[in-house]
Amino acid sequence: MTAPSSWSPLLASFILLLVLYWVSRRLAQSFVITFYLLTRSENAATSLYILFVLPGTLIHETSHWLMAQLVGVKTGNVTVLPKFQRKGPIRLGSVDVRGGNLLQLTLVGIAPFLVGGFLTVWVSYGLIDFETLHFLWRQFSFSNLLAVIQQVIYQPDSVLGLYLLFIVSDAMFLSASDVTSLRQFLIYTAIAMAVLLGLGGLPTQLPTWTSFIVVGSQLLATGLAVALTVHVALWATLAVLRFILGLFWRP
Repeated sequence: MTAPSSWSPLLASFILLLVLYWVSRRLAQSFVITFYLLTRSENAATSLYILFVLPGTLIHETSHWLMAQLVGVKTGNVTVLPKFQRKGPIRLGSVDVRGGNLLQLTLVGIAPFLVGGFLTVWVSYGLIDFETLHFLWRQFSFSNLLAVIQQVIYQPDSVLGLYLLFIVSDAMFLSASDVTSLRQFLIYTAIAMAVLLGLGGLPTQLPTWTSFIVVGSQLLATGLAVALTVHVALWATLAVLRFILGLFWRP
């Protein structure tokens, strides 16, 4: 049976994902406010933000569409153009799905997370080599983190790489409509597992394939940590910029 401590990367991935989601939502607000201070126009600020995250919107909606084709679910209109709603956030894109059972709809719904998670790990390991990331994972300290950040900044095309990392990690979060089927699937799965547990039908030892989950979660946790660092750095940069702009801004 896998030792409980070996599951720490899975827990770390879950915690990092929650923190990254929280920072991502605040960062979106920060972008719009900063663009507003630059342009003095709400429409221009919103348009600039939509344009800035457009590659992520393309990845998100394309993931839905591709997964629908793979699992045999029919799709209707696909759009990456924003829909402005009177209440709630801007809807950046959508894929109309027609039919499909619960498992199919769940896979279609979580497709952006699967694709975004893979791309986040891939881009992270492209910016920072494998050995350095794992050294930082084993011996984390503020000085080691600064050294890694310095290594990334001095790379050619580092700005493009950091932008790609921000985009792919930001695009993997699911909208409210994406989690509808996932929520039902998790409820049914939990009920089934509870019944099996009560009947003694669950295995007493974890199967061997769970080791792949541990390894995958360690890779994901590392990628999420790098992405979170980029988000926090952007958030801090925008806060400084807003402070400077606020000194000269007049309502």
